[in-house]
Amino acid sequence: MSKVGRTLQLKKSLNVAFAANDLHRVCGAIDAAVLKSPTIIKVAQDAGVNRTTLYRAFRCQRGPALSTMIKVLRVLGFQLVVQANRQRAIKPATRRPTRPRPMYERSSDTKATARLLTVAFGSCDLNLVVKALAETLHAQENIARLARKTIRARESLYRAFAVHHIPRFSTVVSFLDALELQLAVTMLRPSNKPRKLIEC
Repeated sequence: MSKVGRTLQLKKSLNVAFAANDLHRVCGAIDAAVLKSPTIIKVAQDAGVNRTTLYRAFRCQRGPALSTMIKVLRVLGFQLVVQANRQRAIKPATRRPTRPRPMYERSSDTKATARLLTVAFGSCDLNLVVKALAETLHAQENIARLARKTIRARESLYRAFAVHHIPRFSTVVSFLDALELQLAVTMLRPSNKPRKLIEC
């Protein structure tokens, strides 16, 4: 199979795994792709992680840090995007807000939130990604109730998206799922490939 064919096959596998909210399957697909690379050392160098971290990141139970996931995906030719989870039923609003609120601060529009987060992931700046996640968290009316839908307690969510902190990728997946959002991958444009991730 050609390189383009392998990339398209990996994209399909990853998006199926993301749609099922299956972190183990996502990590397994990436781990397999890394192992099939001509030189794992080159993948590690291009991603800016050491080889040991690369070997372990996608095999540990907690999964990799968000930064590791983004960097390795970029080396493989992908970028994370956020989209509405079509498998989750969207519940109608039971009441109107007491006062109008800015879209990007208090919006319940999942598509608008997805666009905002996708722009952040496309910036190649981890600070902006974490900031967008934090703003999305603080925009929720009932964070305690939201936290119960995730794998983290409310206090842990606050810490996960704190300034200069790199959250676990599993936390991000769980948080987005609670918001009826999901991650997916799209292929990088050639002009985006040379850019390196700006870390916290």
